[in-house]
Amino acid sequence: MEPVFPIDVKLNLLEGKKFYRFSYNEYTTINGKTHRSELNKNFHVTLRCLEKEKFEYHIEIFDRIHRDKELSLSEKDFLARIAEINDDVVLITDPYVRLKNVEELSVLQDKVEKTVEKLSRSYVGKKTEDFYTFLKEFYQNENLVSKDFLKNNHFGMVLHKFYGRYEKEDQIKYTVRYRNFMANTIIDIEEYVQPEAMRCDDELLLIQYIGNIPSDKNWQMFYGEMERKEIAFNKETDVPKLDKYKGQILLDFKTKEVLEHKLTTEFSLGENYQKKIIYHIKEISHEEL
Repeated sequence: MEPVFPIDVKLNLLEGKKFYRFSYNEYTTINGKTHRSELNKNFHVTLRCLEKEKFEYHIEIFDRIHRDKELSLSEKDFLARIAEINDDVVLITDPYVRLKNVEELSVLQDKVEKTVEKLSRSYVGKKTEDFYTFLKEFYQNENLVSKDFLKNNHFGMVLHKFYGRYEKEDQIKYTVRYRNFMANTIIDIEEYVQPEAMRCDDELLLIQYIGNIPSDKNWQMFYGEMERKEIAFNKETDVPKLDKYKGQILLDFKTKEVLEHKLTTEFSLGENYQKKIIYHIKEISHEEL
């Protein structure tokens, strides 16, 4: 049936524990040759109503599989150990899943210090050196930790920014910054969802959204990286562009809890460089683990 407006997409689940499977597939094609990177995670989300208009989220990963032929075993282990830090993050949100604060941030900071100190004793690749300084500073800033959890490439697919109150004429818009379309670059994507794209029944609510590149302000980064990697391109005709950016979220209509979320992005800069990324998260039963 057609949605009845206004649609209030907010949590009313009092307490629960859900299991999810998250997959990240990245395909990078350079001069016709494709490299694939894959990351699979199983994790559970515990949601608890603390009081009226206040919820507690705890997200914990208990299984990781990282497949990337270009990473050594020590580098994969390093990434897994760093990712484990986030297991202790507990988020306090309002019913629209807007973050209020990170619970016991000092405990998290202490864990970061100990983990970084232990990992810094071994050398596991050039990129990891920068991680040490970055992580110490990052986890000192509650605002950065909070924002990080809302990104699509982390757990924004569960704590998603499209929760809210929708009128029929609304076109909700957000800007998201991506760093994984090309090394040493950043690019802003303007995401927007139109209520007309929603379809719901007594059990399910589907939210669809698309995105585009709003400006060319960071394009020089991409041209510089193409030149450094000696990938041929024509600056007159080849520009960074999104060939596809489409996502959809399936929620339980009553609780507004995410059941499934998929985002597909396709980026290119001329004929010699393409990147395709597929994010997928799906609720699973305990028996499926």
